[in-house]
Amino acid sequence: MAIVLSIAIICGCASVYSVIPVGEHSKEISQNDWEGLWLNRDQVINIKVLDKARGLLLVAWVEDKEGGFKLESYHVEIRETGEWTFGNMRENEGDAYYHWALIEKEKDQIIIWPPDSSQFKKLVETKLLVGKLEKGGDVVLENVTSEHLKLIMSGDKGVCFDWKKPIVFYRMWK
Repeated sequence: MAIVLSIAIICGCASVYSVIPVGEHSKEISQNDWEGLWLNRDQVINIKVLDKARGLLLVAWVEDKEGGFKLESYHVEIRETGEWTFGNMRENEGDAYYHWALIEKEKDQIIIWPPDSSQFKKLVETKLLVGKLEKGGDVVLENVTSEHLKLIMSGDKGVCFDWKKPIVFYRMWK
């Protein structure tokens, strides 16, 4: 999830934010399913479960910044609506907006589909979703209800996630 944020910042891509965490309720998680070192083609991350009942994770990795290494870490809240699971995080603790993505957790694999900002822009412009458009193409969703999530996930008004290029992590170590 934090990698989604990093990719958006690095490539200058427009992002889709929410003023509240996306998903109707917290997803109960287990240490056995989530904790460990996870690898994708660009990054190794370490995940620790902070609160199983609230679905709260700590995700950390080391970045090469300004000629040295720097530890980056973020709290990620796992939430769900029906069969759909979402990861939510703030870049900084006091930020007003949440970065979020659709995720699927399989045995030793995490698949992340970032929201497609151009599709969410259309849904906000046509008033199918409540939100605002910001400079740089960012979209801020203001009130994501269960009805909005049904619309987003149905695909009836367009594909809202980048299905072709998910970010996939594989667990290397528990």
